[in-house]
Amino acid sequence: MEVERLFHLLEKRYVAVRLVRNLLLFCFLLQPMLVQAAIAVDQPSESVNEQVYFLEDAADRLTIDAVRQDTANWTKQQDSKAFNQGYSDSAWWLRLQLHNGNATEVMRYLELSYAVLDYVDVWIYSSDRLLEFYEMGDKLPFNSRPLEHRFFVLPVTWEADQTLDIYLRVKTSTAVQAPLTLWDRDAFERRENQANIAQGLYYGAMVVIAIYNFLIFIVVRDRSYLYYVAFVMSLPLFIASMSGQAYHYLWPDAVLWNDHSIPFFLAMAFGSSAMFTRRFLQVKEWSRVLNVGLTMVATVAFGTMLLSFVMPYRFSIHVLVPLGLFACVFDMIVGGLSWYKGVNNARFYVIAWLMFLGGGVLLALNKLGILPQNFITEYSVQIGSVLEAVLLSFAMAERINVERRLRFAAQDEALKVTRRLNEQLEERVRERTLELEKLNARLEEMSNTDQLTNLKNRRYLEHVMQEEWARCKRYERDFAIMMLDVDFFKKVNDQYGHPAGDACLKRVAELVNQCIRWPSDQLARYGGEEFCLILPETGEEGARVVAERIRVAVEGDVIETDSASFGVTISVGVCVGKPKAGSVEDMLKSADLALYQSKERGRNKVTLYNQDKPAAVAPLPLGAAKTDK
Repeated sequence: MEVERLFHLLEKRYVAVRLVRNLLLFCFLLQPMLVQAAIAVDQPSESVNEQVYFLEDAADRLTIDAVRQDTANWTKQQDSKAFNQGYSDSAWWLRLQLHNGNATEVMRYLELSYAVLDYVDVWIYSSDRLLEFYEMGDKLPFNSRPLEHRFFVLPVTWEADQTLDIYLRVKTSTAVQAPLTLWDRDAFERRENQANIAQGLYYGAMVVIAIYNFLIFIVVRDRSYLYYVAFVMSLPLFIASMSGQAYHYLWPDAVLWNDHSIPFFLAMAFGSSAMFTRRFLQVKEWSRVLNVGLTMVATVAFGTMLLSFVMPYRFSIHVLVPLGLFACVFDMIVGGLSWYKGVNNARFYVIAWLMFLGGGVLLALNKLGILPQNFITEYSVQIGSVLEAVLLSFAMAERINVERRLRFAAQDEALKVTRRLNEQLEERVRERTLELEKLNARLEEMSNTDQLTNLKNRRYLEHVMQEEWARCKRYERDFAIMMLDVDFFKKVNDQYGHPAGDACLKRVAELVNQCIRWPSDQLARYGGEEFCLILPETGEEGARVVAERIRVAVEGDVIETDSASFGVTISVGVCVGKPKAGSVEDMLKSADLALYQSKERGRNKVTLYNQDKPAAVAPLPLGAAKTDK
């Protein structure tokens, strides 16, 4: 009995062990399903950095087939921060597994928002089937990207309840970073529009400041302005190169130059700022040591700038980063000492540098997660650099004023009188110029406007008609011309008088104008009781609807005058088609022919001529166009 009880106990333990083993095996097989990320349909964007698995290829020999094997030693990204391995000679493989748990198809943009990666290869798999393969990188032509964007952006589409495996291979001489975000297309486009506006304002402001100071340099021949212009231009060019905007808009085909542009403009910024500081603060006059130090910084920076065409990118950056840190601190020390010694405008210099450095600190705190992401923290470097450029421009302008006061102190009163007279003369010229501009604009408007109906006149219409006809011809779009004529208008004048005829024309013009829907449609009084309407990009069906709407509106209206109330009708002739051979005058003649046929058929009719169809003139199959009322 004891032996039998012991055997029974061992058998129970063996069953329990098998059950635990099977459960663990099931969890292990289920693990790939548990780690896959679901796509959030209701979110405009979502970071997928936490879902990244990475694999280092130190020998740069792995293939996509190799990394897809079960033996590949993938490592899970531990936090939500972007994948970052610093400078590395290895190739790095990244893997994402994203699942669409919805019952409908989902399309997202996958954005890798680091623009200076040399090579980025992407494979998209559904199970074992390769769906897409992309080759990108800033060492490849810009047009090789699936979406023309400064970052690496590719469209990814999931079918309902589909899981996609996305593999990325990154190989670069720059820092290995891969911030990955999934974007809804509309949200992505809104973000890009806002970013383009902000960046456009920044680049525009810096270019204006640079041009302004370059013109001053041409006048005064002071090299301080030339160094300042070089510094002001190098900053936005460096930022544009780092952000990928320069490769996108300025040199999309210059692959080799794009690889050297970042160290080139960064070195140019350090060198020109050192030379500007040396001359602007007149360091040579009060400190020989600091003057030598600034000269050495400029020499190393300009030397690195020239050698950046032959030196590897990583070596150039390793020289420029410590040089830049030293230059920023050294320039601030020189600025503080010059302020202490009472150098003119040194306070502007120090405040300007603090603005720029403050922008850099805000951006760093934002990237570290200490400050929230908003417009100020996102573009703090750009804001700081603009404020710095503006303050330094003020300082440069102030220096000119100080030198001018010192040079012309003896002639101060004469200069005041001359300045006052010049201001008065300029004001008079400005006022006169403004009056002439207003008068010319008024005359132009009057020459193009019919005084009775306030519509555009025939002269204006013929000019616009030629332009719109040529545009529709260039883009192979439909074009329609509509001739309208008030029926029995002479009887109106004879029966009610010419004032009533004028009121009739005004009312018809108002009614026709109310029937126009698109800003590109142009109505004009063509002569007498005849009107002309051009409808760019309007085909036969659209012209038919507009013509009938106008005819019905005029027919159903009552014209009120001081002496009588009466109604009128109009006849309409339409010519429509795609401009090919011939000219706009031919279409106008065809519309006039269609108008003549409407008159012949009893008036209050609409007749259409379609030059793209064999039939010459055909009545419209709508309303009164069908019957002989």
